[in-house]
Amino acid sequence: MRNIQSYLLVWIAFFTLFSTGLFANDVEYSYVPKKVYEKQVFPISFLSTSDQDDTINFDFQGDKTPILKEPVIIRNGSKTFYTFYFKTTEPYFEIPSVYISLNGKRKTLSEINIPVVPLPKHSNFSGVIASGLKIKNYQASVYDETTNLIAISIEAHDANLEDMYIPDALKDGLENLKRTGSKMEAQYYIVLPSEQSRLKFSYFDTIKELFIDKEIPISIDDGSVAAQTDLNPQDDSFETLKKYTLIGLIILFLLLFLWKRDFFYLIIGIVAAVILLTFFIPLAKICVKSGSPLYIIPTSNSTVSVHIDEQYKTTKLGKRGNYSKIEYRNGIIGWIKDEDICED
Repeated sequence: MRNIQSYLLVWIAFFTLFSTGLFANDVEYSYVPKKVYEKQVFPISFLSTSDQDDTINFDFQGDKTPILKEPVIIRNGSKTFYTFYFKTTEPYFEIPSVYISLNGKRKTLSEINIPVVPLPKHSNFSGVIASGLKIKNYQASVYDETTNLIAISIEAHDANLEDMYIPDALKDGLENLKRTGSKMEAQYYIVLPSEQSRLKFSYFDTIKELFIDKEIPISIDDGSVAAQTDLNPQDDSFETLKKYTLIGLIILFLLLFLWKRDFFYLIIGIVAAVILLTFFIPLAKICVKSGSPLYIIPTSNSTVSVHIDEQYKTTKLGKRGNYSKIEYRNGIIGWIKDEDICED
């Protein structure tokens, strides 16, 4: 009898240990970096071998929380990987423990300790740390009489684009930041002296573990210059040429009408005269309220260039949605909200 009891106790103990081990193996660390850099965005992954339909929740202890609350989930057969992204803000990265709830059962994974390594100094370092960075496109335009505005569309992985700053910048700003898993996209705007023909900056690549240089040629096309600087079309030489051409056509068609007595020439002459009149219509003037922000582009989250220091009357150069394009002092061009337009 005692032998049977001993035998049963051994099996119960074995079954208990086996069951505990089975649950322990259901969720475990899959990837934890051995080191990270200051202000780096990096992944920590967990592997689950439980049923894909199981409900799982992660609770990170301490003050270290993921950048995105929801993990990136990748399933491969019976294995499911859950990846969270973190960012270093202190000289040492530590998560005391991770509580995991799986189908009502609770499990604790041990603490995470990752050394944070400072980056060496590097010329033109933009502050961006990423596992890859790509310039999707860019556009340069006249900002004011002495500077140009360069808009850059950037895509990067495991990146801290929110910290981007190029040392050459007279003014800069980030907009439309979007993070989807490891990928991050943003629009970076930078104001540079008009005589600067190239923009150079570098970022640190965490895969190659070296600084990567990027370079953008700054070229202002004629359309951009016209859109930004053609504030008084009457003074533009090309506009003057168009006016004299129209005047010549009007005289020509009037003479043809008097000679041929054909109303077709009269109609063409009238159309040319109407077009000519549009060149002499002055641009509208608007009044801007004191303290109004002047935006670089016509969007609600655009970088503010300057604030209008006092009530200001100026030329209205264009319109887009709820924004009006104006010229400010020193040739600065930007956009103001319609709500900031005052009565004359």
